[in-house]
Amino acid sequence: MGVPIHYGLAYSLAYENTRSKAMTMSTLRIHLILFLGLLSGLFHLSVWASDDSALPATVPPPARIVLMDESVIWGEIIDIREGEVVVKTQWIGEVSIDLTAIMLLESDQEIELLTKDQNKFALSSLQVIEGEVVLEDEENLAVDELYVANPEEWEEGHGYSLEGRVTSAVEFLRGNTSTDQFNADFETILRSQRDRITVRGDYAETSAVVLQPKIDAEGEPVLDANGDPAVTKTSTPTIDNWAIVGKYDYFLSNSQNYLGVNLGVNADRFADIERRAFIGPYFGRKLFVDKTYQLDAELGLSYVETDFIERDYDGDDPVDRNASDNYFTGLNLNFTGEVELFDGSLNLYLRQTNILNVSDMDKSIYRTTFGLRFPLLFGLEAAAEASADYDGGAAPGKEKLDEAVRFRIGYTW
Repeated sequence: MGVPIHYGLAYSLAYENTRSKAMTMSTLRIHLILFLGLLSGLFHLSVWASDDSALPATVPPPARIVLMDESVIWGEIIDIREGEVVVKTQWIGEVSIDLTAIMLLESDQEIELLTKDQNKFALSSLQVIEGEVVLEDEENLAVDELYVANPEEWEEGHGYSLEGRVTSAVEFLRGNTSTDQFNADFETILRSQRDRITVRGDYAETSAVVLQPKIDAEGEPVLDANGDPAVTKTSTPTIDNWAIVGKYDYFLSNSQNYLGVNLGVNADRFADIERRAFIGPYFGRKLFVDKTYQLDAELGLSYVETDFIERDYDGDDPVDRNASDNYFTGLNLNFTGEVELFDGSLNLYLRQTNILNVSDMDKSIYRTTFGLRFPLLFGLEAAAEASADYDGGAAPGKEKLDEAVRFRIGYTW
């Protein structure tokens, strides 16, 4: 009976001893495999780190520009226009650089260059060295001969470009005196290499709503259902005028000079002007032509004809009389200018029209608008402007000078 028990105990001890050895060998094998795997990983990591081809590739900017002071700018060429190259950099955004300030420009970008005399060069890459564009099979091209890079069709002499804006100013006041004011204007320009068509217009209307007590036939105030004095609302227009002007300009061989003709029509109810029209030719010159500032001046003749509103007046007051329709031929002097500030973040603009009545200078006409506009989002813009219109030929009893300050919101294209 003791033998089986002894055998069973011996078997159990032998089994436990065998299993312990097996577990020890298995654990050693696992640790050995992990150790070899770690060494292999470290080896491959060191090889990958020492091999530049295994690292993610960093694409260098396509253009390198060395300035005359030997500073270097890397970036992408966005545009070349009016003697400047626009470069998009990684850290400071777009910058404009005068071509004459560049010692060396090297770019891998394909580009088309259009010169001022309408010659076009298609280049697989661009190289500029000390004021000259390097051409493979032709003489180098001076940078001051460049007009634009990657030109649009109208810049090559085909078709027109279209630009313009429309803005408005609205005001509603409510109280003892209520006022509704609306003002809108627009400008659109069709431009080609040979001519330019401009159309401008504006409209202004203001009315005042005044509360007045109701009076019965006996001159006594009328009471409402609550026993309070009843009132009536009377709407009285105070401003009602509009104007539209069209201009056509034809550029001469020297594109800074042009010949043109303008035609304008306007009306002002409260100045008793039923209709005023003018037409005339002029000679114009672009006095300043630059990316950041432009100024055009025009001198010519204008035929002006004014029809006044006929009203019924009682009494002998010399102010209370109708003005006589009149016409005259005078000198027309116009200025149109714009200045960009802070890389286009602000834009100053000026429009001035002067029609000088040489036979009676006191009856001359002057219109001046000066303003500041700045872009918002999605083509929207805001503007603050001041205007002064002087009409020396105003009807008797009417103010000759109209002044206004407006804040506008508009859309540009």
